[in-house]
Amino acid sequence: MSKHLIIRRIEPSEVDLLRVLGESTFRETFEAQNSKENLDAYLAKSFSLANVQAQLDASTSEFYFATVDGEVLGYLKLNTSDQGLEIERIYVKAFAQGQRIGKALFEFSLNLSKSRESAWLWLGVWQKNVKAVEFYKRQGMEIFDTRQFQLGSELQDDFLMRLRVG
Repeated sequence: MSKHLIIRRIEPSEVDLLRVLGESTFRETFEAQNSKENLDAYLAKSFSLANVQAQLDASTSEFYFATVDGEVLGYLKLNTSDQGLEIERIYVKAFAQGQRIGKALFEFSLNLSKSRESAWLWLGVWQKNVKAVEFYKRQGMEIFDTRQFQLGSELQDDFLMRLRVG
């Protein structure tokens, strides 16, 4: 039986599912490269129910789930800005990676960016997340700047990457 991928907008009633998925996929992605203290501090702040609810309610942000045969396996957070459409988060459960879900979420973002006539599709990605940096390069994105990201008590360096859309 073939797997059926659907990308759909997250409903306000699904805020707790988003919170749990966001926290667990962030932990899966970064726990091996960060201290438990810094990771726990970041997750407690960033994935509190109140914070996730505020992000879900923000008029400049959009959230989407990626489901395969009805099971939520990943999610996407997009932000509208003067610089274009920003991919703030693409996360897929660890066991589901390699199934092209991340690529589908990226292509969804790119198509949305084109339909809105954005000049750029852009994002920030941790410099030590080599797998993600290489993925975005394969999608045609280029590094254009850097910024710092606070994870607990540690400042980390992100690449800013973009792709001209319009």
